Amino acid sequence: MGFFGLSKSEDSSSQIPMRSKREKCWESRDLFNKCLDKYNIDNALDKNSIKIINQNCAEEDKQFNKDCAASWVEYFKGKRYVEIKKAKMLEQVEIDNAKLRNDNNEK
Repeated sequence: MGFFGLSKSEDSSSQIPMRSKREKCWESRDLFNKCLDKYNIDNALDKNSIKIINQNCAEEDKQFNKDCAASWVEYFKGKRYVEIKKAKMLEQVEIDNAKLRNDNNEK
């Protein structure tokens, strides 16, 4: 008998649906994000974006909400926006650094 009264076979079989549910959630998230990319939506939590999502990505959003826990949906939407902002910021820093190097080389 394992922890909490579960045998090894009971424990391992109960984990399989959990893994498949997570994978299904990730798949739905990826499809939703692909739709957001198609319509150049960075922040899926923004009120203006929600209108565009409802018009163009409603099916993907519905499936995402169906396949994932509400807390995961909120987390993934927020995380995506933060990652996009971070990437844009890093890109701008690289551009600014290149300008500084060019300015210093010209002097």
